[in-house]
Amino acid sequence: MTAPILVFGHKNPDNDAISAAVGYAYLKNELARANGEDAVYEACRLGGFPPETAKALEEHGIEAPRLIESVGEGDKVILVDHNEALQSADGIENAEIVEIVDHHRLGGLVTAQPLRVNVMPVGSSAAVVAREFEIQGVELPKNIAALLLGAMLTDTVIMKSPTTTDFDRAIIAKTAEYVGVDPVEYGMEIFKCRSNPAELPIHKMVNADAKEFELSNGNKVYIGQFETVDLQAVLNREDEIRAAIKELVAEKGYQFVLFFATDILAEGSQFIVEGDTDFVNRAFGIDVTGKSVWMPGVLSRKKQVAAPILAL
Repeated sequence: MTAPILVFGHKNPDNDAISAAVGYAYLKNELARANGEDAVYEACRLGGFPPETAKALEEHGIEAPRLIESVGEGDKVILVDHNEALQSADGIENAEIVEIVDHHRLGGLVTAQPLRVNVMPVGSSAAVVAREFEIQGVELPKNIAALLLGAMLTDTVIMKSPTTTDFDRAIIAKTAEYVGVDPVEYGMEIFKCRSNPAELPIHKMVNADAKEFELSNGNKVYIGQFETVDLQAVLNREDEIRAAIKELVAEKGYQFVLFFATDILAEGSQFIVEGDTDFVNRAFGIDVTGKSVWMPGVLSRKKQVAAPILAL
Protein backbone atom coordinates (compact mmCIF):
# COMPACT_ATOMS: atom_id res chain seq x y z
CA MET A 1 0.00 0.00 0.00
CA THR A 2 1.26 3.47 -0.87
CA ALA A 3 2.34 5.46 2.16
CA PRO A 4 0.03 8.42 2.76
CA ILE A 5 1.12 11.95 1.99
CA LEU A 6 0.91 13.77 5.31
CA VAL A 7 -0.94 17.09 5.45
CA PHE A 8 -0.36 19.18 8.56
CA GLY A 9 -0.18 22.66 10.01
CA HIS A 10 2.31 24.18 12.43
CA LYS A 11 3.32 23.23 15.97
CA ASN A 12 1.00 24.44 18.74
CA PRO A 13 -1.77 24.28 16.14
CA ASP A 14 -4.59 26.78 16.15
CA ASN A 15 -8.02 26.26 14.63
CA ASP A 16 -6.83 27.31 11.16
CA ALA A 17 -3.83 24.96 11.14
CA ILE A 18 -5.91 21.86 11.88
CA SER A 19 -9.07 22.78 9.97
CA ALA A 20 -7.20 23.77 6.81
CA ALA A 21 -5.24 20.50 6.93
CA VAL A 22 -8.45 18.49 7.24
CA GLY A 23 -10.10 20.37 4.39
CA TYR A 24 -7.11 20.17 2.10
CA ALA A 25 -6.52 16.45 2.70
CA TYR A 26 -10.18 15.82 1.82
CA LEU A 27 -9.84 17.86 -1.39
CA LYS A 28 -6.64 16.09 -2.45
CA ASN A 29 -8.20 12.67 -1.87
CA GLU A 30 -11.22 13.62 -3.98
CA LEU A 31 -8.97 14.83 -6.78
CA ALA A 32 -6.85 11.66 -6.59
CA ARG A 33 -9.95 9.47 -6.88
CA ALA A 34 -11.31 11.50 -9.78
CA ASN A 35 -7.99 11.21 -11.63
CA GLY A 36 -7.54 7.50 -10.95
CA GLU A 37 -4.43 8.07 -8.83
CA ASP A 38 -3.45 5.76 -5.96
CA ALA A 39 -2.18 8.61 -3.77
CA VAL A 40 -3.66 8.90 -0.29
CA TYR A 41 -3.58 12.10 1.74
CA GLU A 42 -3.83 12.03 5.53
CA ALA A 43 -4.59 15.04 7.71
CA CYS A 44 -2.31 15.15 10.75
CA ARG A 45 -1.52 17.58 13.56
CA LEU A 46 1.58 18.62 15.48
CA GLY A 47 -0.07 19.23 18.83
CA GLY A 48 -3.28 19.20 20.83
CA PHE A 49 -6.67 20.46 19.72
CA PRO A 50 -7.90 23.98 20.50
CA PRO A 51 -11.25 23.52 22.25
CA GLU A 52 -13.21 25.04 19.36
CA THR A 53 -11.58 22.63 16.91
CA ALA A 54 -12.28 19.57 19.04
CA LYS A 55 -15.90 20.68 19.40
CA ALA A 56 -16.33 21.30 15.66
CA LEU A 57 -14.81 17.95 14.66
CA GLU A 58 -17.12 16.10 17.03
CA GLU A 59 -20.24 18.09 16.13
CA HIS A 60 -19.73 17.62 12.40
CA GLY A 61 -18.69 13.96 12.54
CA ILE A 62 -15.20 14.54 11.14
CA GLU A 63 -12.42 12.13 12.01
CA ALA A 64 -9.81 13.76 14.23
CA PRO A 65 -6.39 14.11 12.56
CA ARG A 66 -3.64 11.84 13.84
CA LEU A 67 -1.00 13.33 16.12
CA ILE A 68 2.55 13.11 14.78
CA GLU A 69 5.75 14.43 16.32
CA SER A 70 8.24 14.08 13.49
CA VAL A 71 8.75 13.21 9.84
CA GLY A 72 11.79 11.93 8.03
CA GLU A 73 13.40 10.53 4.94
CA GLY A 74 10.88 8.88 2.64
CA ASP A 75 7.93 10.90 3.97
CA LYS A 76 6.04 13.12 1.56
CA VAL A 77 4.32 16.06 3.20
CA ILE A 78 2.10 19.05 2.47
CA LEU A 79 2.59 22.03 4.76
CA VAL A 80 -0.54 23.99 5.60
CA ASP A 81 -0.69 27.32 7.45
CA HIS A 82 3.11 27.57 7.78
CA ASN A 83 6.30 27.33 5.77
CA GLU A 84 9.05 27.85 8.35
CA ALA A 85 11.18 24.95 9.58
CA LEU A 86 11.09 26.20 13.18
CA GLN A 87 7.30 25.92 13.18
CA SER A 88 7.10 22.57 11.39
CA ALA A 89 7.52 18.91 12.33
CA ASP A 90 10.85 17.76 13.68
CA GLY A 91 12.87 16.23 10.84
CA ILE A 92 11.16 18.35 8.17
CA GLU A 93 14.56 18.93 6.53
CA ASN A 94 14.71 15.22 5.66
CA ALA A 95 11.17 14.86 4.29
CA GLU A 96 9.99 15.70 0.78
CA ILE A 97 7.74 18.76 0.78
CA VAL A 98 5.41 18.42 -2.20
CA GLU A 99 3.09 21.38 -1.55
CA ILE A 100 2.66 24.44 0.64
CA VAL A 101 -0.72 26.08 1.29
CA ASP A 102 -0.36 29.16 3.44
CA HIS A 103 -1.09 32.83 4.13
CA HIS A 104 2.12 33.85 5.93
CA ARG A 105 5.47 35.30 4.91
CA LEU A 106 7.98 32.95 3.29
CA GLY A 107 10.33 31.71 5.97
CA GLY A 108 13.36 30.27 4.21
CA LEU A 109 12.62 26.60 3.55
CA VAL A 110 14.79 25.04 0.84
CA THR A 111 13.56 22.04 -1.17
CA ALA A 112 15.37 19.59 -3.44
CA GLN A 113 12.46 19.30 -5.87
CA PRO A 114 10.02 21.77 -7.43
CA LEU A 115 6.72 21.97 -5.59
CA ARG A 116 3.29 23.54 -5.78
CA VAL A 117 3.08 26.67 -3.65
CA ASN A 118 -0.24 28.37 -2.94
CA VAL A 119 0.42 31.32 -0.65
CA MET A 120 -1.99 34.25 -0.55
CA PRO A 121 -1.91 37.48 1.50
CA VAL A 122 -5.30 36.82 3.08
CA GLY A 123 -6.74 36.27 6.54
CA SER A 124 -6.62 32.48 6.86
CA SER A 125 -5.35 29.32 5.24
CA ALA A 126 -8.88 27.94 5.49
CA ALA A 127 -10.02 30.60 3.01
CA VAL A 128 -7.27 29.54 0.59
CA VAL A 129 -8.43 25.92 0.92
CA ALA A 130 -12.10 26.82 0.41
CA ARG A 131 -11.12 28.70 -2.75
CA GLU A 132 -9.30 25.60 -4.02
CA PHE A 133 -12.53 23.59 -3.87
CA GLU A 134 -14.07 26.15 -6.25
CA ILE A 135 -11.06 26.21 -8.56
CA GLN A 136 -10.86 22.42 -8.76
CA GLY A 137 -14.62 21.99 -9.19
CA VAL A 138 -14.95 19.68 -6.17
CA GLU A 139 -18.11 19.83 -4.08
CA LEU A 140 -17.42 21.09 -0.57
CA PRO A 141 -19.32 18.94 1.97
CA LYS A 142 -21.29 20.98 4.49
CA ASN A 143 -19.47 19.53 7.48
CA ILE A 144 -16.08 20.45 6.01
CA ALA A 145 -17.48 23.85 5.03
CA ALA A 146 -18.58 24.47 8.64
CA LEU A 147 -15.14 23.50 9.90
CA LEU A 148 -13.37 25.80 7.43
CA LEU A 149 -15.78 28.64 8.19
CA GLY A 150 -14.95 28.42 11.89
CA ALA A 151 -11.25 28.63 11.09
CA MET A 152 -11.76 31.62 8.80
CA LEU A 153 -13.61 33.42 11.59
CA THR A 154 -11.12 32.64 14.36
CA ASP A 155 -8.09 33.58 12.26
CA THR A 156 -9.65 36.88 11.16
CA VAL A 157 -11.10 37.50 14.66
CA ILE A 158 -14.60 37.56 13.15
CA MET A 159 -13.33 39.77 10.30
CA LYS A 160 -12.00 42.44 12.70
CA SER A 161 -8.32 41.66 12.15
CA PRO A 162 -6.40 43.95 9.77
CA THR A 163 -5.39 40.81 7.89
CA THR A 164 -8.99 40.48 6.70
CA THR A 165 -9.36 41.21 3.00
CA ASP A 166 -12.31 41.54 0.63
CA PHE A 167 -11.40 38.03 -0.50
CA ASP A 168 -11.92 36.76 3.06
CA ARG A 169 -15.22 38.58 3.47
CA ALA A 170 -16.53 37.14 0.22
CA ILE A 171 -15.48 33.57 1.03
CA ILE A 172 -16.85 33.85 4.58
CA ALA A 173 -20.19 35.23 3.37
CA LYS A 174 -20.54 32.54 0.71
CA THR A 175 -19.56 29.71 3.05
CA ALA A 176 -21.81 30.95 5.86
CA GLU A 177 -24.77 31.11 3.49
CA TYR A 178 -24.01 27.57 2.32
CA VAL A 179 -23.77 26.29 5.91
CA GLY A 180 -26.88 28.26 6.89
CA VAL A 181 -25.48 30.47 9.68
CA ASP A 182 -24.88 34.12 10.41
CA PRO A 183 -21.09 34.50 10.30
CA VAL A 184 -20.80 36.97 13.19
CA GLU A 185 -23.05 34.96 15.49
CA TYR A 186 -21.31 31.74 14.47
CA GLY A 187 -17.91 33.30 15.19
CA MET A 188 -18.94 34.58 18.62
CA GLU A 189 -20.23 31.14 19.60
CA ILE A 190 -16.90 29.62 18.58
CA PHE A 191 -14.90 32.06 20.70
CA LYS A 192 -17.23 31.55 23.68
CA CYS A 193 -16.60 27.81 23.66
CA ARG A 194 -12.93 28.34 24.38
CA SER A 195 -11.63 27.36 27.79
CA ASN A 196 -12.29 29.66 30.74
CA PRO A 197 -9.02 31.59 31.20
CA ALA A 198 -9.51 31.54 34.96
CA GLU A 199 -9.37 27.73 34.95
CA LEU A 200 -7.03 26.98 32.04
CA PRO A 201 -3.61 25.55 33.04
CA ILE A 202 -1.14 28.38 32.59
CA HIS A 203 1.17 26.42 30.27
CA LYS A 204 -1.77 25.82 27.94
CA MET A 205 -2.67 29.48 27.91
CA VAL A 206 0.89 30.53 27.11
CA ASN A 207 1.61 27.81 24.54
CA ALA A 208 -1.79 27.15 22.97
CA ASP A 209 -1.17 29.43 19.98
CA ALA A 210 2.53 30.28 20.01
CA LYS A 211 5.20 30.29 17.32
CA GLU A 212 8.98 30.49 17.19
CA PHE A 213 10.62 33.06 14.92
CA GLU A 214 14.26 33.67 14.06
CA LEU A 215 15.57 37.23 14.12
CA SER A 216 18.13 38.64 11.70
CA ASN A 217 20.77 38.19 14.43
CA GLY A 218 20.08 34.45 14.52
CA ASN A 219 18.39 34.50 17.91
CA LYS A 220 15.01 32.89 18.40
CA VAL A 221 11.95 34.50 19.93
CA TYR A 222 8.59 33.06 20.97
CA ILE A 223 5.33 34.91 20.36
CA GLY A 224 2.11 33.56 21.84
CA GLN A 225 -1.43 34.85 21.47
CA PHE A 226 -4.50 34.07 23.54
CA GLU A 227 -7.82 35.38 22.23
CA THR A 228 -10.60 35.85 24.76
CA VAL A 229 -13.88 37.54 25.55
CA ASP A 230 -12.78 37.88 29.21
CA LEU A 231 -9.49 39.80 29.25
CA GLN A 232 -9.67 40.56 32.97
CA ALA A 233 -9.61 36.86 33.80
CA VAL A 234 -6.32 36.63 31.90
CA LEU A 235 -4.84 39.73 33.54
CA ASN A 236 -5.71 38.36 36.98
CA ARG A 237 -3.10 35.69 36.25
CA GLU A 238 -0.33 38.01 35.04
CA ASP A 239 2.12 36.86 37.72
CA GLU A 240 1.62 33.23 36.64
CA ILE A 241 2.02 34.18 32.98
CA ARG A 242 5.25 36.04 33.73
CA ALA A 243 6.67 33.10 35.63
CA ALA A 244 5.80 30.73 32.77
CA ILE A 245 7.30 32.84 29.99
CA LYS A 246 10.38 33.67 32.09
CA GLU A 247 10.89 29.93 32.43
CA LEU A 248 10.64 29.55 28.64
CA VAL A 249 13.32 32.20 28.15
CA ALA A 250 15.64 30.34 30.52
CA GLU A 251 14.93 26.83 29.20
CA LYS A 252 14.85 27.54 25.46
CA GLY A 253 17.32 30.40 25.27
CA TYR A 254 14.86 32.75 23.60
CA GLN A 255 15.92 36.38 23.27
CA PHE A 256 12.46 37.17 24.57
CA VAL A 257 8.99 35.72 24.91
CA LEU A 258 6.07 37.98 24.05
CA PHE A 259 2.66 36.81 25.20
CA PHE A 260 -0.34 38.89 24.24
CA ALA A 261 -3.94 38.45 25.27
CA THR A 262 -6.37 39.71 22.64
CA ASP A 263 -9.72 41.11 23.75
CA ILE A 264 -12.08 40.29 20.88
CA LEU A 265 -14.78 42.68 22.06
CA ALA A 266 -12.53 45.65 22.91
CA GLU A 267 -10.41 45.02 19.79
CA GLY A 268 -6.97 45.27 21.29
CA SER A 269 -4.30 43.25 23.08
CA GLN A 270 -2.35 43.31 26.35
CA PHE A 271 1.40 42.68 25.93
CA ILE A 272 3.39 40.78 28.57
CA VAL A 273 7.10 40.28 27.85
CA GLU A 274 10.06 38.60 29.54
CA GLY A 275 13.66 38.55 28.33
CA ASP A 276 15.02 41.35 26.16
CA THR A 277 12.19 43.81 26.70
CA ASP A 278 14.27 46.66 25.21
CA PHE A 279 13.97 45.00 21.80
CA VAL A 280 10.17 44.94 22.08
CA ASN A 281 10.13 48.51 23.35
CA ARG A 282 12.04 49.64 20.24
CA ALA A 283 9.83 47.67 17.89
CA PHE A 284 6.60 49.19 19.16
CA GLY A 285 7.63 52.47 20.80
CA ILE A 286 6.35 51.35 24.21
CA ASP A 287 7.69 50.53 27.66
CA VAL A 288 6.78 46.96 28.49
CA THR A 289 9.64 46.40 30.96
CA GLY A 290 8.20 44.99 34.17
CA LYS A 291 4.62 45.82 33.27
CA SER A 292 1.96 44.85 30.80
CA VAL A 293 0.85 47.30 28.12
CA TRP A 294 -2.50 47.68 26.38
CA MET A 295 -2.17 47.88 22.58
CA PRO A 296 -5.42 49.21 21.07
CA GLY A 297 -6.31 47.85 17.65
CA VAL A 298 -3.68 45.08 17.78
CA LEU A 299 -5.37 41.82 16.81
CA SER A 300 -3.01 40.08 14.38
CA ARG A 301 0.23 38.35 15.35
CA LYS A 302 1.24 38.02 11.71
CA LYS A 303 0.75 41.61 10.58
CA GLN A 304 0.88 43.73 13.74
CA VAL A 305 3.22 41.86 16.11
CA ALA A 306 5.62 39.53 14.28
CA ALA A 307 6.13 41.85 11.30
CA PRO A 308 7.50 44.84 13.28
CA ILE A 309 9.73 42.52 15.31
CA LEU A 310 11.15 40.73 12.28
CA ALA A 311 11.74 44.04 10.50
CA LEU A 312 14.39 45.13 13.06
